[in-house]
Amino acid sequence: MKKNLILTIVALLIGGFAMAQNNLTIYNMKPIPQKFYANPAKHSDAKIFVGVPGVSSYYMDFGLSSFKLKDVVNAISTENGDTTFNFGEFSKGFNDQNYISVSNATDIFSLGFKFKRNYFFVNATVVNNVRVSAPGDFFEFIAQGNGGENLNRTFDFGFGIDMLSYGEIGLGYSRELIKDKLTVGARLHLIKGLGVVNTNNSTFKFTTDQQTYDFLLQSDIEVNTSNSFNSYNGFDPFDSTSTADSLVVQVGDFFTKGNRGQAIDFGVVFKPFKRFEFSASVLNLGKITWNTNNYNWKSDDPTRTYKFTGLDIQNALEFNGDDVETAVNELADTLAQVFDLNENSDEFTTGLFAQVYLGGNFILTKNHNAGILLHGSFYKKRLNPALTFSWNSRLTKVLGVSATYSVINNSFVNAGVGLSLNMGPIQTYFVSDNIIGLFAHDNVNTFNMRAGLNVTLGRKKKEG
Repeated sequence: MKKNLILTIVALLIGGFAMAQNNLTIYNMKPIPQKFYANPAKHSDAKIFVGVPGVSSYYMDFGLSSFKLKDVVNAISTENGDTTFNFGEFSKGFNDQNYISVSNATDIFSLGFKFKRNYFFVNATVVNNVRVSAPGDFFEFIAQGNGGENLNRTFDFGFGIDMLSYGEIGLGYSRELIKDKLTVGARLHLIKGLGVVNTNNSTFKFTTDQQTYDFLLQSDIEVNTSNSFNSYNGFDPFDSTSTADSLVVQVGDFFTKGNRGQAIDFGVVFKPFKRFEFSASVLNLGKITWNTNNYNWKSDDPTRTYKFTGLDIQNALEFNGDDVETAVNELADTLAQVFDLNENSDEFTTGLFAQVYLGGNFILTKNHNAGILLHGSFYKKRLNPALTFSWNSRLTKVLGVSATYSVINNSFVNAGVGLSLNMGPIQTYFVSDNIIGLFAHDNVNTFNMRAGLNVTLGRKKKEG
């Protein structure tokens, strides 16, 4: 089982150690086909597009829910040649729960074409998401300790980690139901899970008794892992005697066995008046069922409280080898009793980080509009909202430009830009919801970008 866990982590790292993707700026960029990922009722102004294999769309995202990098710098002070870090000052910016998220997505292949009032879209994509959650209690405990007013206070040290890597085949379709008025669309995801670490529960309660100063510990943990890269039919990547034939069998099993899922996106674009357009989409409604190479832990009795009276480390601090080993083993035994985890290989399911978009646009001309966009992503039943204001223009048949301002991750310093350049049939584009992150990374807590190369045919002429 431990080898299963190692392979799960390796699979996620190979997939790209890089939760939900934000497509705030690209949402209103008419020339770029990849806005279909944000709303399947929106498609390019080209009749046909082909994504250049491997480079048609690369997306990456980094976000912090609380502190900024400058907060770390400001907590460092130098006096009389000594450098100190004021953790108490640094910890003030933390919330009850704090998140660090990283994600990326790479298109292997993509294609779209329009036929009369119908639009068809196909993609093959590899997606990787990582989110780490850290409790504010932990940072407050480090800064203030467990004495004084913190005696008899229960701290929650429950860290969580969620890593998800999967490949998908996407099949999209949209139709203009009422000409120039109403378009609806949907996209079906056919998913092969590559690897996952899912923290379903993560609670570790710590209380210092105000009379005896003993530590009272309680835990409720459930972590599920799985991967699609383990050994099959005699092939073992750690065994040099495994044959090439068994490797071929393993590759075949990878594509035919287990860890599969489905999801669906819905979108609509409605233009009730000449100057106003409304749009909405719901993405990633589905799940992945993990039933291959599973390795799970779950607390045996979450209601049990363990009293910890401390360790005798006086001799160990004198660096006596035997005493150090004894102290470490005693600590390990204590943690084993506290967590008391059962191991199993049960089947489990994970979601795909559902998202919702609600947009409104004032149309000045067919090539210039102003927009407002609400976005929400869901993680652990919590809504993470974002608000974006945009100006979107198709300046010439060659050049498309968008400028945005967003409120994301409790930050008000997010200026985005989108550029698309069409040189004949070749289209290249770059989009970011916070371009400031490229130049002033210490003052932001979110940054993302999408860039790629497409071949487009049958583009509409620019209209005044």
